[in-house]
Amino acid sequence: MEAKMGVSAAPPRGWILVTGGSRGIGRGLVDALAREGYEIIFTYKDSGPAAAQLEEGVRIAGGKAQGHCLDHTDEAAVQAFAADQLERRGAPYAIVNNVGVTRDVLMMQMTSHQWHEVVETNLNSAFYVTRPFVTAMAEQGNGVVLQISSVAGLKGVAGQVNYSSTKAALGAFTRSLALELGRFNVRVNAIAPGYIATDMTQSMSDAQRKSIKNSVPLRRIGTVEDVSALAVFLMNPSASYMTGQTFVVDGGLTA
Repeated sequence: MEAKMGVSAAPPRGWILVTGGSRGIGRGLVDALAREGYEIIFTYKDSGPAAAQLEEGVRIAGGKAQGHCLDHTDEAAVQAFAADQLERRGAPYAIVNNVGVTRDVLMMQMTSHQWHEVVETNLNSAFYVTRPFVTAMAEQGNGVVLQISSVAGLKGVAGQVNYSSTKAALGAFTRSLALELGRFNVRVNAIAPGYIATDMTQSMSDAQRKSIKNSVPLRRIGTVEDVSALAVFLMNPSASYMTGQTFVVDGGLTA
């Protein structure tokens, strides 16, 4: 039945995979999507206690979330994880490629290890994670692939040649995959956050935070909720004609 104008269609109640979901933006995504009624499977690498706390918090709130320890740079491990989830749950409704690391240093001092660690974690993991699921999603005839990118992929950032390169590449990953999956009604988008209040910004000095706020037209650091609210919208059928796009959430920083 066709939805009436002005009434939002109910979101599908499938399961969603969120990588790097135990902390920061990932944690906010898990919380927000679980509140929408999705069953969430999230991955983490070194934050077992935080993952357990998140699982319990979601359960108390009436949602469903389950964490899995996973090395996202280990292709064989990711393939085994994906095969197990597909056998247990079938095709996911959505994949959120959120996992990422920074190893900030000027190019002149950057080691090969610092380059490859960031590329493997931020970019290659998106390939490792997405590839095993997209066939099942295409056969399902519905779904969303969402990358959490960064404004660092849209503008130059000194000391982040490795990080910025991976985030820029995720934009191309998004656009190209959207062209491949559109005919299967699988939408592919990316969110590029600016400065967001996470553990990283909390560890900054007051002077550093003040400087950041002054560089942002809205004069504030963004919240995790600013990002998760957009992710929730992009999962919803209300966004069913949006694909191949990178949505910037930065308070006007890149305007």
